[in-house]
Amino acid sequence: MGLIMKRFFKFTISSILSLWVYSLYTMVDGFFVANYVGEIQFSAVNISMPLVTLLFALGILFSIGTQAIVGYELGKKEFDIANTVFSTGLISLVIVGIIVSILLKIFLIPISTILGANNLTHNFILEYLGIILVFGVFFMVTYQLEVLVKVDGYPQLAVASVVVAAISNIFLDYLFIVPLKMGVFGAGLATGMSQIVSTVLMLSHFILKKGRLRFSKKLDFSKLKKIIPLGFGDSISELSMGYTVFLFNNVLLRNFGQRGVIVYTVLSYISTFGQSTMSGISQGLAPLFAYDYGRAYYSYIKKSLKRGLIFVTSIAIILILICYFFSRDLSLIFLSDDVELLNLADKALKKYALAFLFLGANILMVTLFASLGKGKIATIISLLRTPINISMVMFLYEKFSGGDNIWYVLAISEFITLIVALALLNKFILIPLNIEINEDN
Repeated sequence: MGLIMKRFFKFTISSILSLWVYSLYTMVDGFFVANYVGEIQFSAVNISMPLVTLLFALGILFSIGTQAIVGYELGKKEFDIANTVFSTGLISLVIVGIIVSILLKIFLIPISTILGANNLTHNFILEYLGIILVFGVFFMVTYQLEVLVKVDGYPQLAVASVVVAAISNIFLDYLFIVPLKMGVFGAGLATGMSQIVSTVLMLSHFILKKGRLRFSKKLDFSKLKKIIPLGFGDSISELSMGYTVFLFNNVLLRNFGQRGVIVYTVLSYISTFGQSTMSGISQGLAPLFAYDYGRAYYSYIKKSLKRGLIFVTSIAIILILICYFFSRDLSLIFLSDDVELLNLADKALKKYALAFLFLGANILMVTLFASLGKGKIATIISLLRTPINISMVMFLYEKFSGGDNIWYVLAISEFITLIVALALLNKFILIPLNIEINEDN
């Protein structure tokens, strides 16, 4: 196995595992709520997801840019600058995280109404989000610490920390929901406490000075002018997941009622693993893109991109086949033996899963552009995915189609985005890199 392949698997596998474990957070909440609390509470947790996604998106906003600049400076062996950027990015996120969590807590009631709360789900949404926001800053900081531990050269530690946190979440979910019967409040409390576990474990890496990155007393908040634009594209991508949930929930309520929302909740949990896999590949490649760009190893960037595209496409085909042949079995994880709901979920998942074929490549494109300092283009692709394309396709669905065709909306939106993304890739990445490689030779 060549050097590039070794680096590829070292970083991508660890990222995939990390995000799989992150997916377990919400899936475990969903499993225990669905099986031990009730289907209405189950849908309430899903309706809450856009706000939880917002917390992660804010973490990504600071994390991706910090990671890209730190990776670039480490590649140049500018360790003092790398430490300044690392410390500035982390402190800034903590400050923003505290402020945002307080504001969301204050305006939680009107926010829950906007999310789609009705008479059945309103109180459960307030219960769940109320406790989640207490731990809001940890949702943001955990992600940043994870990517920085990886860019510091310790991807295994990042995985181990997330795994320990996930095990804690499973145990606490069971404890709070089953014997203590704390309902959705218990689910949120378990998830929040698990985020603290993850944060402490990864923070210890930097406190104990195990790698090249150190906390610096020198902060430079002017660096935020570079950090935030670079992370904007990936942040929008994360928000797009929340917006997609929000859009689907509202359209489904109008056209299918609460049962449609319950079915979509099942699809969201199942597809989370697929999207996490794609994001894991992209995030694993992000430090490699940034590091090689800092060293002017342009041929390495092209090779990593090629392997990334092959990998996400292969994974997509596998996921589609799994969803097609095992859709009913997967749905049974969250649903009881309600035949009508199972039939709806069975048919829906087979159609919804087609989106995997395109979304993986789109996620990779956003990460690539951000890692190479082209944050504006990354943002354009993210905005095309959501809200522009999916809103347009959903509008056309409601106006001209209707019915079960709603489950194709995401796939069509991702396909349109991919066409544009590939054109941008060729113009702004492939052609310039080829010129640089030829000049070097």
